[in-house]
Amino acid sequence: MVIIRDGRQEEFDRLADIELDAFVTWAQACDVSQEPSCAPVHLLQQSLEENLLLVAEEGGRTVGFALGLMEESTLHIVEIDVEREAQGKGIGKALMLALLERAGGFGCSEAVLTTDRYAPFNAPFYEKLGFRILSAVETPAFLLKRLKAQVDSGLDPERRVAMRLHL
Repeated sequence: MVIIRDGRQEEFDRLADIELDAFVTWAQACDVSQEPSCAPVHLLQQSLEENLLLVAEEGGRTVGFALGLMEESTLHIVEIDVEREAQGKGIGKALMLALLERAGGFGCSEAVLTTDRYAPFNAPFYEKLGFRILSAVETPAFLLKRLKAQVDSGLDPERRVAMRLHL
């Protein structure tokens, strides 16, 4: 049984381990050879303070997390990761739905993210939840900046997309 709950500051190291582990699956699916990295502690802390850091527990073990940030009335979904051993069980979906529900309760009107266009657990997965790919004109400035940073770090610009869901 999976439990979704608020994250805690003392779990930041565990969340980094989960992100590094999940990177392997993502890198293989997206044909990425860059070095793995983790969300900076200041983003985890900001998400925690905004009550948008959620974790998934399975059998008493933290196996995944969702990191969201507020950008005015928009939820920016920065990261959703599930360790490899727990993938394929609906945990990522449970984290996403809980984060969207939380943000909606805070009065968010929409959620946005950046992702890979082709990996089945990225854009195609988000489209099933109601997200749609944005054109450059529709993409908020802060998200365009994030896309540019991702491309500058070596990710394929043809694969990177911004997506939005109206809540």
